Amino acid sequence: MSFSRTVTINLTDKDGIVECLRKIDVTRAHFTNGTFMMPADKIVPTTLAGFQYVADKSDKGDALVIAINSDISMAGIMRAKNASPEERADVQSQLVRAHKVAGPLQLQHPDRDIVVLFYDEDTPNALYDHLAQNGFGMASLHKWGYGTEPNAPRIEGADNFEAVYAFPLPHDERPVCYDLTVRGNQAGYVSVVKLTEALDPSGNVYMSKTGELLFPLKDESLLKYCPKASGATPAGGMPPPGIM
Repeated sequence: MSFSRTVTINLTDKDGIVECLRKIDVTRAHFTNGTFMMPADKIVPTTLAGFQYVADKSDKGDALVIAINSDISMAGIMRAKNASPEERADVQSQLVRAHKVAGPLQLQHPDRDIVVLFYDEDTPNALYDHLAQNGFGMASLHKWGYGTEPNAPRIEGADNFEAVYAFPLPHDERPVCYDLTVRGNQAGYVSVVKLTEALDPSGNVYMSKTGELLFPLKDESLLKYCPKASGATPAGGMPPPGIM
């Protein structure tokens, strides 16, 4: 196994991002994006499960990219939501939100480059457009809670990607920008996949209906996101996953 890198490109200038990606020789990737404001016990499992589904179907040489609303972007979102002072105070810095998910993702995929990008706009559309225009390989995009039905908020930037997956959230909470995102029917080019039903190569569903991970993991520290050992079989009919 070849061990790879976690690279955080802590700038939002789009030409600068392209230059940095070229310097680290990352030319093609699978993406997700968002605010990553949810607590780790909810955002880490969905991030891991989404990328695991994509990784199981993809070339092992492709990087995994997490694009995150920057501090500037979050300030704009809070204004648009007319957020209270308490809500604004709860907004974590872009690096804290990035490290919340990038570290666990690297532990699960030690053979892939993990790249964190930031964008100042409300959506990643301009970033994705710029990457595509500069010849970056936009292998896939996945989102949780968006694009899952005709009247759901759409997945922004989807037209730049070879494949787009919409994953229904396993819990009832909505993403921070859910009510700010334009709604639109994306049935023509977005594949809706329920990871509480889809099977991984080992025959496990990816997540329980309560948001726990059910596929094999590669680091013991990730087991806290699995069903608690109780002797019972978790949702999905499979025993709790172990270490690969």
